[in-house]
Amino acid sequence: MTLAGKRFVGVPSRLADAAIVPLDSVSQSDTAGSGFHVNNRRPARRDPRPDLPFRSDRESMPSIRYLAAADVSTAMVPLPERLALAEKTLRAFGGDSEMPPKIGVHPRQADSVAHAMPALLRGSAADGSDDSIGLKWIVGFPNNPAIGLPTYHALLLLNDPQTGVPLAVMDAGTITAARTAAISGTAIRLFMPDTLGRPARVAVLGAGAQARAHLPIIGYLLPGASVRLADREIDRANALAAEAGILGGAAAIEVVPDVRQAVEGADLVVSVVSFGPDHQSLDPEWLGPETLFVAVDYDMQAPAQLARAAFFVVDERAQFLATRSESWFVGYPDPDATLGEALRGAAVDEAGRLRAARRSGRVLVAHLGVGLADVVFASAILARAEQLGLGRVLPL
Repeated sequence: MTLAGKRFVGVPSRLADAAIVPLDSVSQSDTAGSGFHVNNRRPARRDPRPDLPFRSDRESMPSIRYLAAADVSTAMVPLPERLALAEKTLRAFGGDSEMPPKIGVHPRQADSVAHAMPALLRGSAADGSDDSIGLKWIVGFPNNPAIGLPTYHALLLLNDPQTGVPLAVMDAGTITAARTAAISGTAIRLFMPDTLGRPARVAVLGAGAQARAHLPIIGYLLPGASVRLADREIDRANALAAEAGILGGAAAIEVVPDVRQAVEGADLVVSVVSFGPDHQSLDPEWLGPETLFVAVDYDMQAPAQLARAAFFVVDERAQFLATRSESWFVGYPDPDATLGEALRGAAVDEAGRLRAARRSGRVLVAHLGVGLADVVFASAILARAEQLGLGRVLPL
């Protein structure tokens, strides 16, 4: 991203709001009828190990499965499993995984980004047969909407963990939205303040793709919650509020004209606004003393003052520290904990809820998006797609 004449690798590569056209904004109808459906039989792959029996050329021909956006949506795992996959991802950091901070290059268009996000998750099998290895490649060109194209395009590649043979390539837009909301769900499970039996009060800042993905998580984890929704484009907020019942979101959604009205009195704030030039816009005095603030949009709303005063948690420490710069998270302290560390120290309370050990007061959770979650989700989606016969199998 270009800022004050400088370029930075650690700029956001994840869409927070539909003001920038989302990865998953392409309608499923755009890929309907494209022939991307095959039978349930998974084609045999060539195994390079010489000790295996000889197979015919047709059987041994290596192949790769391509999943379009519609296929990924169809094969998306159910919401409870998404939450389990998010926890699995976060617990793996610092032990059974490898994930470097995002690396990137900078195309000529101002503020464009191109990020590679490789990741490896080690399974329990000693031979690595149940490992997951892959990479998300995401590219963003902010001028694209003017010519009718989405700002961001992303693909995810999965490889065989024992041979490196490519297994699948798939659209990553739907995965990005689903795994991001599931990570937020983990933060809610760990740090949601006790509402003493009354329905939770939730503020959602932004009404784009990420807000849409978060509403089902909020409805599932906080049944009966009321939501105040704020977006700079009131028509977009009203449209999302009208969809809430279909999405399985909160019991009631009220569209309000500004951020302050949304967050005052909220137990939970989920911030998913568009990236722009103005950072750290929210006044922390608007927040309650025990508010959980989940920032999906880096520091677009959450100020450094809040991070310094609250219990400050991130998804992955090294990536946060690599991103913090003169452009992002200015004035932010080092994190108090990561979500994975909080999970490992959490306990189940009398009501069966997962609760993290922490000091009282506000909690700020900033999650920047981790490639490991993309790979974990993609592996589960590929397994379902193979069962359902989705996608197109192509020769390598």
